[in-house]
Amino acid sequence: MLKILIVIFLILFNMPTSHAGNEKIIACIDDYPPYQVFGEVPYGSHITALNQLAKILKKQLHFIEAPNFSRCVIMLKLGQVDVVVGLNQNKERDEFAFYAPYKLEDDHVFISSKKNAIYHYSDLQGKIIGVPRGTTYFEKFDNDTSLEKISIQSVNIGIQLLLKDRIDVIITSIFVADLLLDELARERLQTTTIKRSHYKRFISFFGFSKKNRLNLTEEKIIALTTAAFEQGVFKVQTTQ
Repeated sequence: MLKILIVIFLILFNMPTSHAGNEKIIACIDDYPPYQVFGEVPYGSHITALNQLAKILKKQLHFIEAPNFSRCVIMLKLGQVDVVVGLNQNKERDEFAFYAPYKLEDDHVFISSKKNAIYHYSDLQGKIIGVPRGTTYFEKFDNDTSLEKISIQSVNIGIQLLLKDRIDVIITSIFVADLLLDELARERLQTTTIKRSHYKRFISFFGFSKKNRLNLTEEKIIALTTAAFEQGVFKVQTTQ
């Protein structure tokens, strides 16, 4: 009798929990206004999209907060989270992630001091460019080894480094720039919209871990998310 009870206990102990089953979808977010803003209830356009995604996949959405986007990518790789929103595709990430469309990318801008204004891509040569850890932008820039790029913690810190003349330029979305540049920064810094001709990628993705625990096939996840994207389900007006 004791052996039977032990066997039953072991079976129950090793049964998948709701986290490992099909009840939850775990998303990693970092504090990146206006897309993702930490709080008792996180908010922002990415958060709204993740809520829509959870409904589409019939899951309960749960968040894990990370100090930066790079940490979210690591957690996605390890299968500690199921999804990251706004993940751009590259060969390294293809090893551990698959993708489904989220939205058309927002316009990006160069932010630089007015004395080192960036008007053309060629103006980046010889400049010190701050790139937030784990962030990619567009293929021409991401793969350009001729540029001097240094890792920074966030766009907000990048702006502070620009004001102190520690770096020369950063790249971010037009919405982030509008939100983070205060009156003093606007007097000293300049933003220039990056021409669309530099882009070879026009869609921002939901990135799903290949180790996800959603109990759905990759094909099913991609099909459901793509259908929602094509129907405009994830469209949210990004504001300050």
